Formats: sequence, C-alpha cells, structure tokens
Amino acid sequence: MNLYPALTHHQTARRASARSKWGSALFVFIATAALALAVATPARADFCIQLSGGPFSGDLGFFRFKGTLPKGKGAVVTLKGRVAGLSPVFGTATVAKDGTFVEIGATFIADGTQGQIDVSFFPPTAAAGSGGGDYGAYGAGQAVTANIVACTLEP
Repeated sequence: MNLYPALTHHQTARRASARSKWGSALFVFIATAALALAVATPARADFCIQLSGGPFSGDLGFFRFKGTLPKGKGAVVTLKGRVAGLSPVFGTATVAKDGTFVEIGATFIADGTQGQIDVSFFPPTAAAGSGGGDYGAYGAGQAVTANIVACTLEP
C-alpha cells in the first residue's frame, strides 16, 4: 500500500515532463541541423565550367564542382556540385586510358527540370572543350562549348 500517492504521482509527472523537455530539445536540435544542411548556401567550388550553346547560357550554363578534375590516365572521379545557383549536379569525370582526353558526364535538376551534359576536353589539361547537353526534352541534345573558368565569374 502506498502511503504517499500524491507525491509518487508528482515525481512521476516531473520525470515525464523532464523526458518530454529533453525529447523536444533533441527534436529541435535535429530539425535545425537538417534545415541547415537542406538550405545550402552557394557552395564553395574547386573548379567551374561555363557552357554555351542551346539552352545553356548564363547561370544555367555555369557549373560549380567540388574536388579536382582528374588529369592522370584512366582516372575516374565522382563529381558533385551546383548549377543555376543552388540546383544540384551529380556526375563523373573520366580520363581516357591513353590519357588523351577527360570526359565529364553529369545530371542536374534546375528549376524542377532535369538535364544532362557530356563534355570533353582534349587534352585533359585544356581549358576549352565541347560536347552536348539536354535540358527538359530528352533526345533533343544541343551542341555546347565548355570552358573551365574562375568560379568568381558566376553570372
């Protein structure tokens, strides 16, 4: 038999309240961290490419990538970056086995529309290249020119 039912109830309520406060604080912390990661600021980029041709001009043609563009024979590098401000870009840069060129293939979504680019630089150290790209309609590829540019030149 419990002689102090009110005290026991009060202590139980206090423990439940403390657990609830910690749970709420943890939720707020996790939500804030997730929001900070989801609302990305313009990313620092290690190299940038400006495309020209077809629908690619201005900010839609400006791609910022993290990492380095490979130069060695047979090298393959995963690319992540941004286009048109904060729109995500994912792709791969591959150097030919004989080292004669580097090819960049990437998929992106800008303004809710998916697109792809495929550009090559002959040799891998060249600052100018060419290729093709789609934006919106598949199979309607457009010829593009590509230039590796300073990331501070973003439109």
